[in-house]
Amino acid sequence: MQHNLISQQRAAVYQWFSQLLFRELSEQQLASLEKEENLTWIASLAAIPGVSSDVKNFERSLARVLRRESRQLELAADFASLFLIAPPGGVSPYAGHYPHTTAAEERRQMNVLLVEQGLAPRENEPSDHIAVQLALMARRVAKEEEVSAQYYFLHHHIMCWAPLLRESCLQRDAEGFYPEAVSVIVSFMREDEQYLESLLMDDFYLSSQR
Repeated sequence: MQHNLISQQRAAVYQWFSQLLFRELSEQQLASLEKEENLTWIASLAAIPGVSSDVKNFERSLARVLRRESRQLELAADFASLFLIAPPGGVSPYAGHYPHTTAAEERRQMNVLLVEQGLAPRENEPSDHIAVQLALMARRVAKEEEVSAQYYFLHHHIMCWAPLLRESCLQRDAEGFYPEAVSVIVSFMREDEQYLESLLMDDFYLSSQR
């Protein structure tokens, strides 16, 4: 029961940040972000070891965004200037643009993985977009796939480039809403990676004792 609850909570984090980073937020989404239950949920992430500082920075950035007079238009401009302009002017949100792989190879692998999960690329978005990868991780966690499969995907498809994405975002805009959001999810994934590693070690120990 406890393991199932943890899986639900982990999946919720991956899915929430996937939706946040997929495209420009609408006014309806911004209105939802300022609701008490959502603000409380965001604040609760600070209880995760290694994530507290980034969550606090993200909360301050979100508060600034929500106070803007033309908040939806200004935040959409922030998103476009960060993610929709090709590097070096902007920051690529695509795994295939980072040194560990190529766009063709990463998208080929991601397309296979999406089909295996009964999913498809979101609205023709290339399948190596960070939001698509986070959504796929959310799906794997929610289905309580084997820990080894979750770990392999997180380690070999996301964490091999997400820290570089965060670094590039923070270099562009150290206190911006989207860079702070990327910081939170990358810190969370680092902790989640360690959590999965600990589960794998426990399984290995139990197997060796049989």
